[in-house]
Amino acid sequence: MSVPLVVDTHTHIVSADTDRYPLKPKPLRPGSAPGLSRPDWYETHAVSDVALMQSMRDAGVDRVVLVQAMGAYGYDNRYCADAAALHANRATSVAIVDPEAEDPASRLRHWVRDRGMRGVRLFAIGQDPGWLDGIAGFQLVQAACEFGVPVVATLLPSELPRLVRLLERFPTARVALDHCGFPDLRAGPPYEAASALFDLARFEQLCLKISGLLLAQVEAAGGRPADFVAKAASVFGAGRLMWGSDFPQTHDRSYRDLVALCAGAAADLDDDDRAAYLGGTALRLWPSLR
Repeated sequence: MSVPLVVDTHTHIVSADTDRYPLKPKPLRPGSAPGLSRPDWYETHAVSDVALMQSMRDAGVDRVVLVQAMGAYGYDNRYCADAAALHANRATSVAIVDPEAEDPASRLRHWVRDRGMRGVRLFAIGQDPGWLDGIAGFQLVQAACEFGVPVVATLLPSELPRLVRLLERFPTARVALDHCGFPDLRAGPPYEAASALFDLARFEQLCLKISGLLLAQVEAAGGRPADFVAKAASVFGAGRLMWGSDFPQTHDRSYRDLVALCAGAAADLDDDDRAAYLGGTALRLWPSLR
């Protein structure tokens, strides 16, 4: 029996070469997202592509999704794209496109068709999220469907109705919800405060990205991360779950320890469901990682 690949679906990288890749920070408003680290993490805890690849080897992670860091580079995806191309045997990347730019779909086309990026991140935190279920959001999701790449949605619980409208309009879009939409998990099982998240299970095209940030919050509240993953698996099915470290934006512990946190949260799943959570679901969204 072959050992399944382990895929970290949510990492960020920051280059030390600020001449070639100048920082273009777009910091979040204080308190705009629960649990997010200090806005200058990309300066205090920067990790390059080379350092991340070494950390992956040390932690037993086979593949990685490099997610454009809005805080560090805004809509300049060059470093993320270049790093994914350099490490094409182990990495892929997800772009962010300015929704207020003229013809955002054409900008996404550039990053996907010309630069090889394999997804679009709809980042609706710290700004007016009205575009998400407006013309710009529809154009970007339609383009993602045409280009055959997944959509990664980053939004707060208050914006879940906007995500519902996108899911209703685009039933064939492959969508991953970053950090599970930042649900309130402080009360522990059965997670009644997160009912709006679990109500999304009816959309079969939606997957959940269970992040190190989210699981660290469960721990901080005295909960057991495996309880949340088991609940999510019972509602969505493990074939729609994936994990992502959120390293180094989440940096309360080492990369190895973040991986252990995320992998350990699958303790209550059977072997097949654990394999899906650890890598199988991610490989379905990003088949190039095979």
